Amino acid sequence: MKKSLENQVREKLRKRIFLLPNFAVDFLYLLENSKEIQTRFEYAKDISLFLEFLLYSHKCDKSTIKAIEPGDLDQLEDRDLIDFFDYLSSYQTSYISNTGRQVMKEFTNAPVGKARKLATLRKLFAYLFQKKMISKDITPNIEIRVPTKVKVKQRLSPDEVQRFFTTIMNDLSIENNRLLKFHEKVKHRDYIMTLLLAYTGVRISELVQLDISDIQLHKKTFVVTRKGGDEQEITMPEKIIEDISAYCEHRKKLTHVDHRDQNALFISLHRKRIKPSTVRALLDKYRLRSNVSIHVTPHVFRRTFGTNHYNTYEDMYLTAQVLGHASAETTRKFYADPSEERVNRSMKQFDYAQTETTLDNRGKLTSLAKRLGISVEELMKELG
Repeated sequence: MKKSLENQVREKLRKRIFLLPNFAVDFLYLLENSKEIQTRFEYAKDISLFLEFLLYSHKCDKSTIKAIEPGDLDQLEDRDLIDFFDYLSSYQTSYISNTGRQVMKEFTNAPVGKARKLATLRKLFAYLFQKKMISKDITPNIEIRVPTKVKVKQRLSPDEVQRFFTTIMNDLSIENNRLLKFHEKVKHRDYIMTLLLAYTGVRISELVQLDISDIQLHKKTFVVTRKGGDEQEITMPEKIIEDISAYCEHRKKLTHVDHRDQNALFISLHRKRIKPSTVRALLDKYRLRSNVSIHVTPHVFRRTFGTNHYNTYEDMYLTAQVLGHASAETTRKFYADPSEERVNRSMKQFDYAQTETTLDNRGKLTSLAKRLGISVEELMKELG
């Protein structure tokens, strides 16, 4: 995460900590050397939500969450945690919007979201029990079953990708003039974000962190901040350079941008760095307008790019490097699905004599293992 964004998260964490009781603050400070700032902020949100539930459900007799003490948690039973996770299925909370209005919003949590919050509570209760602030830890008694069914790894076809671009730039399927006026304000930005997702496979976190200074048009490259904070310079496909250049000129003319986000490449209508949630929402909007049937997320674009890059160049390590994977095994597992054309070609060209020759040839076997992103020994096991 870039330093400027890290400072913003740190500021939000400070505000959150100010409202928490001392035992929760001490727990979060204990994590400072072992967890990234974004993770600690998520922990703080989870703990706040749990403590707010205790007040909402009258499970402790305190007026604010800051007044809650470890003894209040010591009085809880298994059923109280079960109630909390049932509450997470659908609940409402209010917040102050960017325009200063109080807004009520409904939230839902699938099993994966509940499991993450349970993990936070387990760490908190284990800490309190270890410090002898509570006499029992009830969290090990609670289990959240997360479905293990493997989801279909959906991808967009070239036609669907093109329909996305056409829908955005040609103002297609817009219901009324009010929505058209809104679209005209954001379509250039939305088109460029979609273009980068489709032609470079960047993650959503990497996309929203891009600064104007990260775009190096003279070198035809841009710099992304990968997981863990490492920077990687990526060459831009020739096909998108002209559009990126035009957008950069447009972006530099935007005024009244929040001082903390003056260098951000993508700005919301509130003149702040765009959020991942906004990008996800606009992708879903254009999915409907372009009549794409599958659920389109930023990662669907990343998967589409990764698979097509691999099928074009048939080099696992090359695709892994472009995607910013630390290991080619990740690329092999999630992106290296051979295209139908390659599958058909492999069947047409299959011959036992050819197979025998290949297996006898250590050099070719090593080359095959490299393309698959595994060792020769692992390949031999696969071949039986």
